[in-house]
Amino acid sequence: MIEAVQPESLDEVVTTWKEVCQRYPDQWVVLVETDWIDAGKSSFRSARVVGHGVRCADAVAQARPVTARYRAYGTFFTGRVRAPLLGFFAS
Repeated sequence: MIEAVQPESLDEVVTTWKEVCQRYPDQWVVLVETDWIDAGKSSFRSARVVGHGVRCADAVAQARPVTARYRAYGTFFTGRVRAPLLGFFAS
């Protein structure tokens, strides 16, 4: 069962992407109220984490009661992206 984020958790502001990754390693996170430094480089000063989980669907479902109040939110993975090699580099 997925736990909904309680309203009091909205008080937590995470200051950097590094801090988000430390708190939620190898998880999907849903961020709102993001204060972007440079949107092209995905750098932000602060953001609120309103959902997290091993699966993207879990993080989004957990955050759904909160994200309904926002015009925009972002979903990001905090770990290293692992994808199978597709043979593009085969000789």
